[in-house]
Amino acid sequence: MSLIKKIKQIWINTMFHGTKTYFDLPKNEYDIPNPQHEGPFGSSLSKSISLFKKLTRSGGHGSPAFYLIIGVILSILTYIEFAIFYVESLGVLMVPILIILSLGKFILVVAFFMHLRFDNKLLTYIFFSGFVLAILIFLILMILQAF
Repeated sequence: MSLIKKIKQIWINTMFHGTKTYFDLPKNEYDIPNPQHEGPFGSSLSKSISLFKKLTRSGGHGSPAFYLIIGVILSILTYIEFAIFYVESLGVLMVPILIILSLGKFILVVAFFMHLRFDNKLLTYIFFSGFVLAILIFLILMILQAF
């Protein structure tokens, strides 16, 4: 046997076992083309979605516990807004932070307490455009006051 054939045989014996390579990992659920729990959130995203559907009773309105959770979240956001108002070191960042927190509260109230997520999407656009218009008017008035 020539030297090249011996090297080739050593290479095959080292790296391959039959038709499988030596470094093949055992088959598991992640070997399929689109693994179910792939991504940065793993299986926590599907668990969160199922918990959300359980709390909101899937297609219907939410349970009282769900509205209590939304109320607590709104209370926490209101407290954060109140606390931010007294932080003097924020300076010019105070207004954008308060606007973002206000947007979050607006979305929660409109989506859940006004049951907008069960209604036609046109109503969502109407409420959102009203909020955007209010923010634009607020910013324009702030700019005008600066001059």
